[in-house]
Parts: sequence; C-alpha cells; structure tokens
Amino acid sequence: MICGSIGRIFGLVCSVTMAATVVAHADDASNDRVIAEKTEIIAADPTNATAYELRGEAYYLKRDWNRAFEDCNAAIRIDPNFGRAYNCRGRAYSAKGNRDRAMADYNEAIRLDPAYGPSYTSRALEYFNKGDFDLAIAGFTEAIERNPKQAYSALLRRGEAYEAKGDADRAVADYTEAMQRNPAAGAPYELRSNIHAGKGELDAALDDCNSSVRLEPDKAGGHYCRAVVFLKKDEADAAIREFDEVTRMAPTFVSAYLARALAWHKMGDDKRAVADCDEAVRLQPTNATPYKRRAAAYRELGEHDRALADYNEALRIDPNNQDTLANRGLLYMMMSDSKRARADFNSVLALPPTDKEAMDTAREGLGFLK
Repeated sequence: MICGSIGRIFGLVCSVTMAATVVAHADDASNDRVIAEKTEIIAADPTNATAYELRGEAYYLKRDWNRAFEDCNAAIRIDPNFGRAYNCRGRAYSAKGNRDRAMADYNEAIRLDPAYGPSYTSRALEYFNKGDFDLAIAGFTEAIERNPKQAYSALLRRGEAYEAKGDADRAVADYTEAMQRNPAAGAPYELRSNIHAGKGELDAALDDCNSSVRLEPDKAGGHYCRAVVFLKKDEADAAIREFDEVTRMAPTFVSAYLARALAWHKMGDDKRAVADCDEAVRLQPTNATPYKRRAAAYRELGEHDRALADYNEALRIDPNNQDTLANRGLLYMMMSDSKRARADFNSVLALPPTDKEAMDTAREGLGFLK
C-alpha cells in the first residue's frame, strides 16, 4: 500500500521486501528460444511429449499459465506415465489458484518418478504457499536429500520458509550454503539482505545487494534488492534510479513498478505513482495488488471515485484481502460514508487474523467512527 496521512493515523505501514527478487532473474529471451525450438519439434512430431513438457515449462516461466497448462496437459495425454509432465501441470494449476489439483499432480509426479528432485521442491513450495511452513521445510529437506545436485533452489526456498517462521539464523545458514553451492549466484545475497533489513541492519543489507550486483551485473535482481534498501533508508531518489535500471533490464517485472510507485509517493509525485501502477495493471490485469496500489495513489490525489473503482476491482479479484478492505474502509471515511466504512472494517475483523496491521486499522477505524 502507499501510505498517506490517513494511513499514518491508523498505523498502516508501507513495506516492500526482497521476496520477489528471484523472479527478476527470469530470462524471457531464453524462454522464447525454447518455445520456438519446441514448437518446430511439435510441428514435425505432434506425439513428442517431452517437447510439450519443455515448452510448457517455458510458458510457465513467462507467466503464461494457460498455455503452460495446455502444453503440460498435452504431454500427459500423450504419455500418462510422464512424471515430469505432472510436475509441470501442477505448477500451472498452482499459478492458476487450484492448489488441490496442484498437490495431486505433485504427488503423482513423485510416485511416477521418485528420483526427479524438482517435484519435491514444487510440493514443498505448495506447502509454503499455504502457510504450512513445517511441512514446507520437511519437503525442501527431502528435495535436497533426493537430488543434491539441484539442491540450490531448495535451499533458497527452505531459507524463506525458516524466515517466514521467524528463524532468521537457520534462514541465513541456508542462504549461506546456497552461496557455497552456487558461488556465482546473486539471489542468496538478495534474500540474506532481506533479513538484515528486517533487523534494521540497512548497511549490511546494502552490502549484500552490492554483492549480488557484482556477481550478476546484467540481472535485475540485485538492482531491485538495492532499490528496496534505498527505499527503506528513505533515499527515494536513489531508489528510483535503481528501479529505473530494473525496469530497463526486466520490463515485465511488476514488483519493480509497484515499489517505484511507492518511491514516487515518497518524493511527493503521486501522478508518477499512478503511471507505474498503470503499467503494473497492464502487465497483470488479473492481479489484485496493482489495483489496490493505484487506488492508494488516487486516494492521495483526492480522486476518490477512481480510488474506489480500483479498490472494488481488487476485491473482485481477491474478495477477502484484509489490507484492501481496511484501505477501502479508510477511503469511505474520507468520503464521509460511515455506513460502508463500518461494513468494511467489520468484514476485516470477521476474517481469520492473518494481517495484524489491517486488523488494527479496522479496530481503530471503528473506534473513530463511534
């Protein structure tokens, strides 16, 4: 969210993390080459299950979930015992929000091909996404044991699971081991930087980001990492320069546009914040976050009707998002609509207490309305 005056009154905290930095390392050009190559193979041999599976993986990495699903499903139709294709389809199911079917596919992938390590990682990641961090840690540990040669990504993910549980020491240990297994990679430094930043050790966080940039100067992740630290240090102008570099290197990296919108807000330029949110909406029209970020920017500009339209769209996509409900409640207060504000705050409090800041905002908002 973008914090404005009313946000500060009710204790809403703006935060950006490095959790998305690994995404910035995706190589669209490489994925496009794979898609072109496998398309030619499929045209010559429509029964080639491996070509479909590999093209599906490339579509998945490009966030084209529907085409990924179609190709992975085609591979299974051709070869119902192709374990990797089930892992591929499971990832597409997960991205489309069907977590139960995703888990079923991961289990089938492991049954058919128990030596294929990525299926264990995918299943553990599904546990992570569901908030089952103990099961996620056990799953990532199994992935590391089953396929030590591909343990690097599982170590990163297990570190994130430990971090989510609040066990920073074990998270750092996993990131450090990942550095040793892949000394040329920047991602472990970016993730460790997040832990430093969480402890308020911003200089140490920046050092890790600098290490990532040094190791992979042509990748966006290290620059995104550095931009986030600058933002936390209230050096918005430096953050914007880094975000500019990120969007130049990775024009489809949505998190960079959303974080740069926050930097523009800190600089007092909410019109540019709206422009960055516009781009994020264009890139991911079915993602609720760009709408609620743009709504916050419109709110700061006093364009309440536009802000309300965006909050409504965000809630249509993600109906139970407590942060969005709390912020729409704040907007209704600004619009002197106490009845709807009260309804949104009560809706927040009726949901499981997964977002403490939103819950606190709702309670304080209701207290203000009395």
